[in-house]
Amino acid sequence: MFGPALRWIAPWLLAASLAACATAPPACTTVPMPGNVVYVVKHGWHTDIAIPSGELRGKLTIFQQIFPGVKILVFGFGKRTFVTAPVHTFGDLVVGPFPGAGMLLVTGLSTTPDIAYNDGVTATLILPPGGAERLSDFIWKTLKTTDGAPVELRPGFFPGSIFYRTQTRYAGSRTCNTWAADALQAAGLNIDPAGVVFSWQTMAQAEPLSTRTCAIKNNP
Repeated sequence: MFGPALRWIAPWLLAASLAACATAPPACTTVPMPGNVVYVVKHGWHTDIAIPSGELRGKLTIFQQIFPGVKILVFGFGKRTFVTAPVHTFGDLVVGPFPGAGMLLVTGLSTTPDIAYNDGVTATLILPPGGAERLSDFIWKTLKTTDGAPVELRPGFFPGSIFYRTQTRYAGSRTCNTWAADALQAAGLNIDPAGVVFSWQTMAQAEPLSTRTCAIKNNP
């Protein structure tokens, strides 16, 4: 009854009365992929961190082998049982925000997020010196690993995506959006994750730092 996209947004349905960002960003237009950047991708109530494959550093470069030839790696945190298991009833939605084991969905893209996805908002942020290393280290420490490799949970919802186990646990006060804000702060960007629960809170801090924020759904 409920599709995969709803599983991402359902943990925050109880707080749907909160306002989103007031000003709609302009439509995306095709631009060359810049270097030394991180993309913040907002899909409804969920935010992802997207990194050009060539900017992965340290142990996280293993994903260059797992996803050979891709241009962008997208990382999205969530609650393991809620995201990967079927959602059938309203009761399933209500328990979504409760604490539980986390997971990381990793997706390989052949182009930038604003071109790859059909809807959402994307912001492009320039990483400070050393930012790629710190961001890669943060994401790697989120993952559960064995013998130097991330532990796969199951294939993702579509080709080119895989769920991985994490050391980081999910909670109603530590959502995918909190994790994304933590990642950006770890990279050295002026992002404060304190109190961040919703996607608009992450994006509201990312947009002022962005060289380009645009609405994917209006992409021609």
